[in-house]
Amino acid sequence: MQSARAQVNEIDWLGASGGQLAVAFGAGCVATWGFIQTVLVGPLKKQIRELKDECEKRDERSAQRINQLETLLLLHGPGQLRQQLQAALSEERVLGDKA
Repeated sequence: MQSARAQVNEIDWLGASGGQLAVAFGAGCVATWGFIQTVLVGPLKKQIRELKDECEKRDERSAQRINQLETLLLLHGPGQLRQQLQAALSEERVLGDKA
């Protein structure tokens, strides 16, 4: 125990030894940061990018399907439903232009 305490006391924290310790600490921080970015963050960013792409494709398919269903309802739905749907679509277009 005494020898370890003597070694710690012999380090010149503000001199050359202190600078070497600071450089070693900085190098360790940089290495750790690189490791975390490569091993943890990189794959997560890739997964998020893939999920976003998948969601955008799903949104496109949903919008296309909604348009198909609206068209079918306008062509084949009962009279009152067609009138209400046409009014809702017109209102959506007017409000969509203002937004």
